[in-house]
Amino acid sequence: MLSAQTPPILINKNFEGGSLGKVEKLGDAVFRLHVEGQCDERGRNRQASWHFFRMDNVAGRDLTLTLTDFVGEYNDKPGACPMYAETIPVFSYDGKTWTHFPAMDWDDKAKEATLKFHAASNTLWVAHIPPYTHGDLLRLLADVDRSPHARTEVIGKTVQGRDLHLVTVTDFSTPDTAKKTVWLQARQHAWEAGTSHVMEGALRFVTSDDPRATELRRQVVFKFTPMMHPDGCANGWVRFNANGFDVNRHWNEVDLRDKEKLRLMPEIWYVKKAIFAWLDSGRRIDVMINMHNTEVTEFMDTHADDDASQAMMQRLYTNLAEKTSFDPSRKTGIRKEPGNTTNVLYNERKVPVLLMEQRTGRSKKLGRQPTVADRLQFGRELITVMAETVLE
Repeated sequence: MLSAQTPPILINKNFEGGSLGKVEKLGDAVFRLHVEGQCDERGRNRQASWHFFRMDNVAGRDLTLTLTDFVGEYNDKPGACPMYAETIPVFSYDGKTWTHFPAMDWDDKAKEATLKFHAASNTLWVAHIPPYTHGDLLRLLADVDRSPHARTEVIGKTVQGRDLHLVTVTDFSTPDTAKKTVWLQARQHAWEAGTSHVMEGALRFVTSDDPRATELRRQVVFKFTPMMHPDGCANGWVRFNANGFDVNRHWNEVDLRDKEKLRLMPEIWYVKKAIFAWLDSGRRIDVMINMHNTEVTEFMDTHADDDASQAMMQRLYTNLAEKTSFDPSRKTGIRKEPGNTTNVLYNERKVPVLLMEQRTGRSKKLGRQPTVADRLQFGRELITVMAETVLE
């Protein structure tokens, strides 16, 4: 029983990665919460795929939270909504361990989600999916850099001056001459935190003492661009950099000779420079995956259409579907039309690169919504399958 002296509920987004728009208090523990969203450099393409906030003084209360203002625009087409009945948010009592809410009421007409929840602790964090902040990445890199098999470099700065990292993992005592190269990239869109959990699983495995990891390091150079949008991950943005540019668009526009593109989109410029530097040194990239999250579909797309790349990608698709939790909703697509994502690296330098989307909603293969543990395990599986596929 709550007393008359029970303090009011406080709602806070003033922490790393936090995001929430207008708050309407409709009752003692009843709130209508507007998702903040983010627009591009033209004020278009509002995306509302991320919310992350904390509630204090909630112990013992029956909360009713209605999340609204999801509808925006995608690729200049109005009406996009990044929320569905099966994309249930997560909660945490410590800001570290995340659990999906046991139920959510979805009003498909109003495009609103209502959570009714009895809070068992005084502080409650709520997020669209389990967060992974820029600070989490820095802690991971500090651990990884202790490995004799890893080298972490700062390859550039974001618009707001945060470091962009490149991690190389291999057996440095073995010459690279005969080694294959696999490249894994994450977090071009800040809201897609699942890709960072996958990245962590991959990095922790390939730097480990596991016998399989040891063997793979002798035959493969692993390259990782672990967080392409650290400004967004720190500030709780969705997909656009501090100048309003989508970090998975404009790859076709970013020319390393163009100083203005460096100013506007340094995140793309510096990563593209690192990729080209590796190729210009006489090495090749045997497969590259650019990881993303989406709501209810799971697939891979590429521009690579030569026979050798297609054969390799078919083996990769089959191996992932058979050996991992990858649960594709369709076959790998080959896009013929001009593109602007990381996949244009194939058109420019014949890099066999794929965009991978993983769903945040319920996975039929898992029989539930994916957890952080699932993402970490998939990271280990993904990087292993990538290496084994190019070694076949």
